[in-house]
Amino acid sequence: MTLKNRIQIAYHETNQWILYIVRRMWLVGIKNRWNKLYIRKDEFHSSLNLDGEAMGLMNEKEQEKYLTDLVRRRNIAHERGLD
Repeated sequence: MTLKNRIQIAYHETNQWILYIVRRMWLVGIKNRWNKLYIRKDEFHSSLNLDGEAMGLMNEKEQEKYLTDLVRRRNIAHERGLD
């Protein structure tokens, strides 16, 4: 394998790692926190949908916490919708 090939492989692996980090920061961090800022009155609002892509980037503990919080926010939205 030539040096040029090794550099290309390292460049590609680095790009993949950076994309993974950015996606994780956006989906698991920023987007998830943004949806928690305000709980809507409509329990069918898109912010209360299960985000499978984000869950794919979470570990088991984060998934459990995410699902627990999602159910809590849906229940609150349901109660607000009844008023």
